[in-house]
Amino acid sequence: MNKLLAGLLAAAVVAVPVSAQVAPQAGVGSTRADMEARVRADFARVDANRDGYVTQDEARAVRASRRGERAGDRQERREQAFTRLDANRDGMISRTEFLEREGRAERGDRRERRAERRAERRERLAERRGLLRLGGKRFARIDANRDGRVSLAEVLTVRARAFERVDANRDGRVTREERRAARGARG
Repeated sequence: MNKLLAGLLAAAVVAVPVSAQVAPQAGVGSTRADMEARVRADFARVDANRDGYVTQDEARAVRASRRGERAGDRQERREQAFTRLDANRDGMISRTEFLEREGRAERGDRRERRAERRAERRERLAERRGLLRLGGKRFARIDANRDGRVSLAEVLTVRARAFERVDANRDGRVTREERRAARGARG
């Protein structure tokens, strides 16, 4: 459950400062202003009651809604696969239908499906990376004043420190190479 929370409320804050940086273009890199804009947008998305603080309950609510969306996506993919196999549309897949479909699946068709799945995974990852990572111990680390809530200022402070750690040449941009180096240094 904490893994799911961490995955869904991903790295705009701490634990994965490297993967939180989604470079807008290859070679250009992310600036500190880009990072702050993403953090502000993510914070606003998670702060359900708009009081300027995110509680663990608000973070859990985001996690629960994302989990429901993913379950719906999986069900839709299953239904699409069933429809592709059910050639005569009788609501059942006979052995013949199954074997015929498997025989017709050409390499190009399989490659295209794999490419689509990879693209979907990349989109889901990018979306998760943009959300706040506020689960359990991470929440406590971000909550500097220990009031049980995380303010935007607390999040920005933690995220700025993470940005500075990754920005090796101190030029105010985090490039793909700097992210890779930081990721490698973390092991």
